[in-house]
Amino acid sequence: MKDIATDALLCDFYGDLLKDHQREIFEASVMDDMSLSEIAQNFNMTRQAASDMLSRCRSKLLSFEDKLGLIKKTESIKEGLGEIKTLSDSNGGANDTRIIEIADRILGGL
Repeated sequence: MKDIATDALLCDFYGDLLKDHQREIFEASVMDDMSLSEIAQNFNMTRQAASDMLSRCRSKLLSFEDKLGLIKKTESIKEGLGEIKTLSDSNGGANDTRIIEIADRILGGL
């Protein structure tokens, strides 16, 4: 079973790197939640062709993430910002050193 959240992130970050036709089909599947039959009908192709196209697109998008790591970096930034918020909300300035360490980690990853 495919992970729809991962596919949506891949589409958001790297979808524009696909050819227009590929992107339209992948977005129809992920963003519009179209079935293979619906995609096949709307794009005048067989279900097998639609399935193959989606597999190739997913593989290509995963390859972009493996090489560029933008989703991973974004998740790390979100995590670090959450830690900063938590630390800044508690104990006034007692966590200043830890906040600086987290900020440096985030900035170092950019």
